[in-house]
Amino acid sequence: MELIKNAFSVCILFALIGGLAGSLLVTDYKRYGWFMTILFVLLGMIFSAAVTDYFFPPNRPWLFAGVGVFAGMSTTSFLDAFKAAAPGLAKRIIDIVTRKAEQFVGHDDTTK
Repeated sequence: MELIKNAFSVCILFALIGGLAGSLLVTDYKRYGWFMTILFVLLGMIFSAAVTDYFFPPNRPWLFAGVGVFAGMSTTSFLDAFKAAAPGLAKRIIDIVTRKAEQFVGHDDTTK
């Protein structure tokens, strides 16, 4: 119980909420689809919690929420820039992740 209390402090929860708000603000589900939108939102929340936890002191939770919004907003841009800079690498990473997901779910070519 102590581990959960330390991992999810008030500041981290504020950062997660800020990351959620920022990610939802900039992610376009019509362009990316629902799955990628949910993925961008989760990545934005994780990124905002990581950035705020690393760079800011834990005595100002409102600062965590504000910075979390901007960190969440930047996640979509970072992933778009990565895809534009290295399209071959991005395609290979996506193929690897989808293959692992299919193995995890138990999907193969015979179930199509």
